[in-house]
Amino acid sequence: MTDPVLGLETAQLTVEPGGQVRAEFTVLNPGTIVESYTLDVVGEQPIPWAEVLPPVLSVYPQQQETATVVFSPPAGPTGPGGTVPFGIRAKSQVDPSSSAVVEGQLEIGQVFGLQAKLTPVTSSGRWRGLHTIQFSNWGNAPARLRIVASDQDQALGFLIRPEVVDVPLGATVTARIKARTRKPVLRGSNSRLPFKVVGEPDPPRPLGTPEAPGADPGRPAVDGAFTQKPILSRGVVMAATVVGVALIGVLAFALTRGGPATTPAGDGVTVPAKPVLTATAAEPGTISLAWELLRNVDSYTLQYVDPATGRTNKTEPGLDVQQNAKNVDKLAPATKYCFKLRAINGKLAGPESEPACATTAKAALTASPGAPTSGGQTSGAPTQGGPTSGGPTGGGTTGAPTSGPPSTGGPTIGTGPDSPAFAAGQWIALVDSYPAGSGVAEQTARDLAARLKAGGVPAQVLNATGQYPGLTNTSRQPLRDAWVVYVGPAGAADQAATLCRSEAARKVFPGAACITFQPAQAGN
Repeated sequence: MTDPVLGLETAQLTVEPGGQVRAEFTVLNPGTIVESYTLDVVGEQPIPWAEVLPPVLSVYPQQQETATVVFSPPAGPTGPGGTVPFGIRAKSQVDPSSSAVVEGQLEIGQVFGLQAKLTPVTSSGRWRGLHTIQFSNWGNAPARLRIVASDQDQALGFLIRPEVVDVPLGATVTARIKARTRKPVLRGSNSRLPFKVVGEPDPPRPLGTPEAPGADPGRPAVDGAFTQKPILSRGVVMAATVVGVALIGVLAFALTRGGPATTPAGDGVTVPAKPVLTATAAEPGTISLAWELLRNVDSYTLQYVDPATGRTNKTEPGLDVQQNAKNVDKLAPATKYCFKLRAINGKLAGPESEPACATTAKAALTASPGAPTSGGQTSGAPTQGGPTSGGPTGGGTTGAPTSGPPSTGGPTIGTGPDSPAFAAGQWIALVDSYPAGSGVAEQTARDLAARLKAGGVPAQVLNATGQYPGLTNTSRQPLRDAWVVYVGPAGAADQAATLCRSEAARKVFPGAACITFQPAQAGN
């Protein structure tokens, strides 16, 4: 038997969802007997909305007959979209092994059914408002949207995460929007600042594409507003007045009473919590200790621990209950020291803190005879080669002394109040970062650091412009132009991470990244 020969009139067909398109094809019988062929449509997936008329065709030898294929794709979100390849098959009823297929492509128009929802519709605050936007896709094709927020008066700045979202069929995706006022108001009445959020197609539509009348289902938009409150409301002013009067009364009572005796802060029955202790090398021969104040505590006991054996060499009890820092001086330079802290409540002693260790800075090198040091005095005996008071660099040369201060623990990096210098051995933990190009990155970072400090977390801000090689965000991307909120510095990576993951930090900012980093090491 000989396979039939098929010919399709049009191999490229186009149809809209809910519409219909037809195409004719021919079936040639190259054999010597009359053949009956069963006709159907095949594809990568079943095509139930395709039909062949007639479904069975009889063809004389060396003759051809014509049949029609009809495509009727359904409308709605369940319908297909995009390019659908298909094949028309003719199978001999006399010999089932004798068959042929002709192929074509059907282009089905895409139907967009994107919807946007903003929660809350109106936020309020003195500086910023937080919103969540959701996009749902009820069309017949996936969509990629770039989220754009704007206000006509340009009174707001926006921070959107993420800026681009992919919305699969039948799915819902979420993004966060921070709306921040550009002009804070000290006093006055509340003001409503409206804005609009649009999901723009990504990539953008070609120029000249006609816009759909009314709401565009392929470009969902939603309106929102930020109600700006004055920084000093009437209630705040009244509260400040009351507090001021109360403080004056307390001060007058204390002065007239003649100095009340100090009473313990503990209740005598509660076992104190475990302190969080950090150690940082300060000037040569000094280590600075810091810890968070605990409740139900009468005093603190500081333990000096041998770094090699972990044994306690010395105990210093009776640290004041209001004291949360201490400088330990007269230590040997370039030496590692470890400490532990324990809180005391009456006769009860709480658990020891984790060891906090730091290495004292190296002693400053002396300058050559007769050369002035950074303080304007001459140095003592000369050193080999006459190094400067700051010491030679890793590959530098000796020469005249510099006017800068002596090194206090290795190389430092960064200058300026927002680019702090760090000594070797110091660690920080990154809480969050904000791209400098967003317009509100600096203020957002400073607000978060202030809230963390108010909660008892030693948080600070730095402006990273490439001077801290190796500093990355949560996606491990280098931070070369960003404002960074961090905690520390601490004497070890685990100490910085413990500060970042403390209960006080989690209460203020649960999403802290807590990426540890050694800034001075990165600058070597």
